[in-house]
Order: sequence, then C-alpha cells, then structure tokens
Amino acid sequence: MKILKLSVLDRLMLQQLLPSQGGKIEMLLVEGITKKIEFSANEISDFGLKDIEGTGVSWTSTRDTEFEFTAEQVEILKSASKRADEEKKITRQNLPLIEKIDGM
Repeated sequence: MKILKLSVLDRLMLQQLLPSQGGKIEMLLVEGITKKIEFSANEISDFGLKDIEGTGVSWTSTRDTEFEFTAEQVEILKSASKRADEEKKITRQNLPLIEKIDGM
C-alpha cells in the first residue's frame, strides 16, 4: 500500500488522466481508484466546491487529502502518467500531479 496526498485539483485532474477503456481487470482497478478519490457530500461542502457555468469547478479549500492505494492501483496510476508523457499530454497544470504519481 502506498499513500498519496492529493489536492482538490489533483483529484479532479486524476479523473481525466485515468484510462477510459482497457481490459476488465484494468477497468476494475480504475473504478476502484475513481471511487476512492470521489468527493463525498461532506467534502463538497467542506471544500466549498461549486460548479461554474461554462468554465468548470471552483473551491475554497487548500487542504490535501491522503489516499491509500494498492500496488495494483499504483501500477495503473504510473501507467497513466507514463502514457500522458509519451503522448505529450503533460501540462503545467497537471505536472505536479504527474510528479506525485511518479514519486510513489
């Protein structure tokens, strides 16, 4: 098990980084990661998450949350990071998340 501290922005971007299709086991692992980092009703309130029409989401919290990932989930995260790098999809906005994942 590995622990990863994620900000609100990290959690939102991670959804886009994960693969949307793959083998059955891979998709079960992705689904587990997605459920783990999902925002609860309490977090939505605590973090001040709000939809902004046409532009996305805003929030007021700068607090990070720790998540524990299995070895298999870490492998999925690292694979997603590697794929983003190979496809030249690393941006200044997602670079901190990529570095967190690569540092696991």
